[in-house]
Order: sequence, then structure tokens, then C-alpha cells
Amino acid sequence: QGLLNRSLSCRCGKTHTLPIHAFIYQKSLYEQLPSLLAESGIHPGRGSILIAADKRTLKVCGEKVPESLSGFSRHSFFVVPDRSQGEGPVCDESTMGLLKQQVRRAAPDFLLAVGSGVINDLCKWVSFELDLPYGVIATAASMNGYSAANVAPMIDGVKVLVRARPPVFVGADPEVIEKAPFEMTASGFGDTLAKFMSHADWRMNHFLFDEYYCEFCAGMADDLEGLFIERPDKIAKKDPEAIRGLFETLFRSGAAMTLAGTSAPASGGEHLLSHTLDMISHVRCGRHDLHGRQVGLGTIFSAALYERILSIEKPDFVRPAGEIDWDFWKEPGLISAAGKEFELKKPFLERACERLSDPAEWKGLQDSLAGLVKPAGQIKDWLRRAGAAHTVEGIGLGREAILEAVSHMHEIRKRFTVVDLARLTKILPDCAEEIVDQWLLE
Repeated sequence: QGLLNRSLSCRCGKTHTLPIHAFIYQKSLYEQLPSLLAESGIHPGRGSILIAADKRTLKVCGEKVPESLSGFSRHSFFVVPDRSQGEGPVCDESTMGLLKQQVRRAAPDFLLAVGSGVINDLCKWVSFELDLPYGVIATAASMNGYSAANVAPMIDGVKVLVRARPPVFVGADPEVIEKAPFEMTASGFGDTLAKFMSHADWRMNHFLFDEYYCEFCAGMADDLEGLFIERPDKIAKKDPEAIRGLFETLFRSGAAMTLAGTSAPASGGEHLLSHTLDMISHVRCGRHDLHGRQVGLGTIFSAALYERILSIEKPDFVRPAGEIDWDFWKEPGLISAAGKEFELKKPFLERACERLSDPAEWKGLQDSLAGLVKPAGQIKDWLRRAGAAHTVEGIGLGREAILEAVSHMHEIRKRFTVVDLARLTKILPDCAEEIVDQWLLE
């Protein structure tokens, strides 16, 4: 709470600023909405509010929210449409355009998101482009984007990262969060475990390329681990204390990205598996699972890669690939996006090979990462005990589909991750089948 709407001079050399005014996880959330809006200059009797929700979240909070806003001059709803297949809405340019059009038509003073990942991202994106304040009432502990400045839309079939700004407040009713569909809570649990791998990737980039790194941002949620990570059975039982710990950790994780000015505190090689699966499903007009459920599998896979990498006494590096698999991506937009990202990564691949060929540097990297990563078996056990997806079957895929994704996930982002180091040390693709069979099939 001490960081909200404040700036902090950090030991990392940066001044961190968190522009979020309030974080509320209380049943009295609805009664506090007028005062939360007043902090943004929106007062009863003259302020107008547009509430954005989908048909599910509208049903969950659709009555309580307008009741709490009855004193305002005008408030209206926009129900974000589902995809044509009957599934929930998606954050893409088309849906964002619909919301932007509605905001322009209604000309509100404030945009209020009522929902989780997609609804929050759409409102964040539109509010940033139109310079309109927004807040969010969360309906599930499903991901860490509530407090993040980033938006992760799908544009032309490519999962991208768009810089925006976080909401002025994040609020949640504990009863709503606890009663959310369990697969969404399990998704949030998977997204949270990713920090063990993303922190290692971030530290590795700091070691190899002198990339900016902040211990404070990396460890913002460490003191909450005992509330739920070390007792995952309580997540499965929807224990209120565990769900609260999960939701607060997700908030801190997103806030860490905002403070650091990068997604590195919460997103590394493990996230590439989820993004790749999303992009493949777009090309083939198929379905994909919730982001955090896929990230959970990516975290197991990344942990298994780190275990093998850190056990190598003297690596035998191979020359990095010169180009991506052009035939695999098929669509011109995907080919162009992946090709540009991979081209930007090439200098880092060469530099990593050159530097880590020195035995002292290799030992230095191992020492730098020691104690940061968790064993793959522990990650898998946590996910299993929490009732989260921990196998390929759990996210509705087969062996060949996951092997296809892990064979191409290194091509979609310029950031150097454990996946790239595994390829330079021949763990990938040589051991891909063995790792998938050992850790992701059962």
C-alpha cells in the first residue's frame, strides 16, 4: 500500500512510480466506488461513466455496480461481444475498435472495466489511446495484468506487447473472486509460478548483456509465497486466505512490471510457450487454453531446461540458427513478425556463445542463477496439488502439438531466454522429446 500513487528512489538507480491510487480487496468495494472515482475528479451529479463488461461479468457484477453509481449524472454499459465461435471475447484490433467507437459515442469522463484479462486489456488500451482515466473491478484471480502498464493483444495473428498505462484503481469483491470459475483461478496460479523462471531469465540477461535488473521489483511478491504457493492444496479448496494471497500476488506481479518499465519481472521463456500456442491456434483456426494454464506448462518446461543447463560442467556451443522456419508460420503477418524479432535476437545469440565459451564466465552464470529457479518436479507438484493444468492433456493438446510449439517458441521474441540457451547448448532440439515425455505427458 505504501507504493500506491507514489514514487520510490530505488537502489537499482531508478525512481519507480506506481500511478495506481488504490488497491481494494474488500466486500465494501461497491460502497467505495464513489470515493475512488472522486480521486480521479469524477463526482456525483456531474460525472459520466461507461462500464465495459462481457455477458458473464455483467451477470456477476451487473447489479451491484450501477447501484453504487446511482448518484452520478450518467452511466451506461457496453457489453463486449463474444467471438463468432461462441467463446468469450478476445483482445484484438477489431474488438478494441468496437470499444473505442462506443467510448467516443458515449463521451464518458471515466471508463470502468468489469472483468478479467480481456476486458481489462481492452479498457487499458482504449483509455490510453483516448487519454481517458479507467479503473477495473476484477472478477477472477486469473492473471497479473490488472496492475500492469502493458496490453497483450493479438494483432494480425501475432501476440504482441503494447505499452499503455495501468488503471487508477484495482478493486475486487472477495466473494466474486472466490466463486470465479476454478479454471480461471488455476490459470492465475500458473501465471504466478512463472516468476521463478522469469526472474532467472532476467538475471541471465543482466549477467550476459548488462540489461537493467532490479532486485526490489524481482522480489516484490516473495513474502506472500507462504499464503498459497507452499500450500497449493488450499487453492484447490478455494480457501479464502489462499485466494486472497494469490490475488494480491498477481497484483504485485503486475505492479512490478509497471515499476520496472519492462515485462521481465513476470515474463520469460516460459511465456513463449503460451504465446506460440495462441499464434498456432490462430493460424489453424483452432482453440487454445487460458493463458496462465499454458504458462504453467511453460514453467515446468523452462525449469527442466534450467536443470539440464546448470548441470553442464563444460558446454559445447553450437552456432545459432541463421533464420526462422519460414514454412511453419505460413501467414505473411506471422512470418514478418517472427522474422523481425529473430533478426533482432541474433547479436545476443552470438554474444552469449562468445562470452560463455570462457569457463570462468560459464561458472559465473551458474553461480548467478543458483537458488533462483525451482526444480521442474516441484513446479509440477504445485500445479497438480492446486488443481491446475500440469500436463499437455490438461490444456487439450497432444504430444505432437506441444513438440511443434517448443520447436518454434524461440522464434517469436527478441529477448534472450532459457529456451535460447538450451538451443545453444544442444539441449534443444536434441532432448525436446525426452523432456516433454518426462514432464508434460503424465
